[in-house]
Amino acid sequence: MMPCKRCGCDDTVKHGVVRNKQRYCCKQCGYHFVSGDQRVKESVAVKKALAVILYSLGKASFGMLGKLFGHSRALTYRWIAEEAARLPDPVIANDIKEMEFDEMWNFIGSKKTRSGSSKTWIVAHGELVAWVTGGRDAATFRRLYDKVKHLTECVFYTDDWDAFAKVLPADRHVIGKAHTITIEQDNSNTRHHLGRMTRRTKVVSKKVEMLDASIKLWLALTEGALQNPPQAFGRSFPRSGLAA
Repeated sequence: MMPCKRCGCDDTVKHGVVRNKQRYCCKQCGYHFVSGDQRVKESVAVKKALAVILYSLGKASFGMLGKLFGHSRALTYRWIAEEAARLPDPVIANDIKEMEFDEMWNFIGSKKTRSGSSKTWIVAHGELVAWVTGGRDAATFRRLYDKVKHLTECVFYTDDWDAFAKVLPADRHVIGKAHTITIEQDNSNTRHHLGRMTRRTKVVSKKVEMLDASIKLWLALTEGALQNPPQAFGRSFPRSGLAA
């Protein structure tokens, strides 16, 4: 079956005919598309790829991107959300022996509402492998731990936030700032590159889902996706367009 043009999965079904072309519907993300759709222009694909880079690494806002490319902020928002939806979650290897955890906070809706973001970082390999968003509480962190609890021989390093001690197994839990330097550096880099994560900012996230999408895009770029931008930002993005 035709793979989905948004998320790339093969779980699609035929859904009528549009302009004499077969239409499909993705059962995973609900996206509708047609085979051989040529509505995306190369110039738009280039703008979309550049928008993702500027948003994820340059603190660009949707409004600024709209003014830069001559489109509405709603369209630039959709560009970012669609590219984040296409990216798969990181794969957590089964041979990890050491791992760091830490949390960050962000505003949702207004500066009266905070949302936590917990992340886990492999010590040995130096890469972000998982994260969750939600309230800054033990329930949110438990959702993150559920992603790595199959690592029965892994040692976990954290600071003294009480939620960590409530969830992590005590015999493999090491507490102390001296053991979380790597992930603290990653938190600093995240706040430096993402406008919504910067301290003392006017940027406020309206949706938790967009906060999650922002972290996913930032991770894809910082973990090497920029070395091959056509594959990182969609099949329709031409290599020659980036050089221009």
